[in-house]
Amino acid sequence: MWRVHPADPQAASHLAASLGVDPLTAQLLLNRGVTTHAQAQQFFHPSLEAFADSSTLPDVTRGIARLRRAIAKREPIFIFGDSDVDGLTSSVILYEILHQLGAVVRAKPSNRITDGYGLPSSIVQQLCHSATRLVILVDCGTNQPEAIHRLAACGIDVIVIDHHLPLGAWAEPHAMINPHRDPTGTYRELSSAGLAFLVAGALLNGSDESSLSGYLDLAALGLLADCAPLLRAARSIVSQGLVRIIQSDRPGLQRLCESTQTTQPDPEQITRRLVPRLNASGRLGDPSAVWHLLRSDVDGSLEAWMTTAEAAHTTTKQLYRRMIAEAEAQVSRWHFRDQFVMVVSRQGWHQGLMGPLASQLTQRYGRPAIALALTDRQGTGSGRSIPLFNLLEALKSCQELLVQFGGHAQACGLTVDLKHLPSFRALVNQHAERSLGREGLVRTRTVDLELTLEDVTARWVEEVARFAPFGHGNPRPTMIIRHVRIESQSPRTAVLSDGTTRCPAKGRFPEVASGEPYDVVASPTLTTDGAVLLTVSDVKDSTEPWEPVPTSGTTYTRELA
Repeated sequence: MWRVHPADPQAASHLAASLGVDPLTAQLLLNRGVTTHAQAQQFFHPSLEAFADSSTLPDVTRGIARLRRAIAKREPIFIFGDSDVDGLTSSVILYEILHQLGAVVRAKPSNRITDGYGLPSSIVQQLCHSATRLVILVDCGTNQPEAIHRLAACGIDVIVIDHHLPLGAWAEPHAMINPHRDPTGTYRELSSAGLAFLVAGALLNGSDESSLSGYLDLAALGLLADCAPLLRAARSIVSQGLVRIIQSDRPGLQRLCESTQTTQPDPEQITRRLVPRLNASGRLGDPSAVWHLLRSDVDGSLEAWMTTAEAAHTTTKQLYRRMIAEAEAQVSRWHFRDQFVMVVSRQGWHQGLMGPLASQLTQRYGRPAIALALTDRQGTGSGRSIPLFNLLEALKSCQELLVQFGGHAQACGLTVDLKHLPSFRALVNQHAERSLGREGLVRTRTVDLELTLEDVTARWVEEVARFAPFGHGNPRPTMIIRHVRIESQSPRTAVLSDGTTRCPAKGRFPEVASGEPYDVVASPTLTTDGAVLLTVSDVKDSTEPWEPVPTSGTTYTRELA
C-alpha cells in the first residue's frame, strides 16, 4: 500500500519563501524533519562547523581532559573496539590521533566469536595486572557496568565512546560519550565513528584542520556501514567524506576500493560493494586484516592483509548461501500467520553471520527475524526488525529467559540457553502479537509527494539534486504520479504520458497493456543534457483497489479499520 507523506502547505510555503526554493522542495525538507531556515541552510550546505563546540555532548570535556593528561604523563592507553566497520574505523581514528599527539597507545579489535560482544573478562583481568591506566571502549561499553567497575577498582579510568542504548541505568565510567545522553540531540545521528571523529576534533582543538580532515574517510565509512541517518552532523561528515573514501591516502583502503570496483562517491555503491568486504573478517572472528588495511601506515604486508580479507569474504559468501537456504526451509514448514517474530536456529551455523541472515529474512518476509547459531548448550545470534516494532523492548520482556542481550530497536544481539529456546520463541511472539495486533501488518510505502507529470520540471529536479547524498534517513525523494500510460521501449525503458506531457523513464516495467492507465512511484533525475528522467520503482494498475497487502517490504503501519 502506498501512503503519501502528510503535507503542510502553509509551513512549506513559508519555508520556501525564506529559502527561495519551490514549495515542493520545501515540503521535501519538512518530510525529513528540516523545518527552519537555519536547519535548511545546514542541510544544503553541510559543513564541519557543527563540531566546533562538542562540549554540548556530556562528558566530552571531561574525557578530553583525561586523554590530554595521559598524553602529557605518557600513561599507557589501551583502545578496545568492536569488530564491525563502525568499531574498526572508530578505533583507527582514535589510535592514530593519539599516536600523532605523542600518546603511548595500543589497540585491539574484538573477536566476537571467542569473546562475545564487548570487553571480555579475560582482557579485564589482563589490564588489571598491567601498567595501563586508561582504557577507551569504542562502539561498546555502554552496557558493561561490571567490567568498568572492576577496572576502576584496579585504578584504571575508562572512557566509553559508544552510540548504543543502555539496557538499564547508565554505566559510570570516567567519561561516557554517547549521543543518547545529549538532551538537545545535536549529535544523535552519529554512530561511534562519528563520535570518534568528534573526539579527534576536540583533541586537536582547531589547531590542525588538515589532520582532522584526514579522518573524514574513516568517519564517513563507519557512519555509512552502520546505516546512520544522513541528517545533521552525520550528513556533514558523509557529505565531505564520500570523495575521500574513493580518493583515500590510506594504501589499504585504496586497494580495497580497487578490488571491489568502488569508484563513485555514492553511499549506495560504498555500502553495497565495500562494506561487506570490510565486515567479513570480523564476522568470522578475527578482524585484524581489516584493522591494518584501514590504517594510514599498513603494519606488515599489504598484499598479505588483502589476501586474508578476500579469503574471509569468499568464505562468508559460501556460508551465507547455505544458511539462507536452510533458514527458508525452516520458515516454509511454519504456519506463517502465527509467526509475528521469525526465530530460526540450527547447529552448524556460523555465529558471525546471524545478523545478515536475520536481515535477509526480515526483508524477504516483512517480519522481525531472529537467527541463532546453536551449540549443545545455547544459541547465540542476532535479530533485525521492522520500523513499527521495537525489538530491543521485546527482548527486555523476555530477559528472564536470556543469558544476555543488547542493541537497538531495529537490531539486537542475544544469547539464550537451549532449554529456554521454545519458551523464548513463544514469549517473544506473544509480545509481538500484543504490540502489532492480530490484524497483522500491512506493507506500506511512504512516498514524499503526489504530483502530475507537468509538475516535474527540470528546474525543480535541479533543486531535488541538492538533497544528495542519499541514504538512510534521507532517501531519494519519491512521488506518486497517477493515471499515466506506459509506452514500453524495452524491459528497462519506457515513456510515461498523461496525454499532455511525456517523460522518459527507466526501471523494471511489468507487462503493461497498451493504452491502460497506471499509477507509478518514481524518483526524478536529470540526464547529462538536462532533460528530466524518471526512475520508476513501483507500478500499479490505476483501477486496482487500495487494499492491504500481506507483510513484505521495508516500511510498515498498522492496518486501519
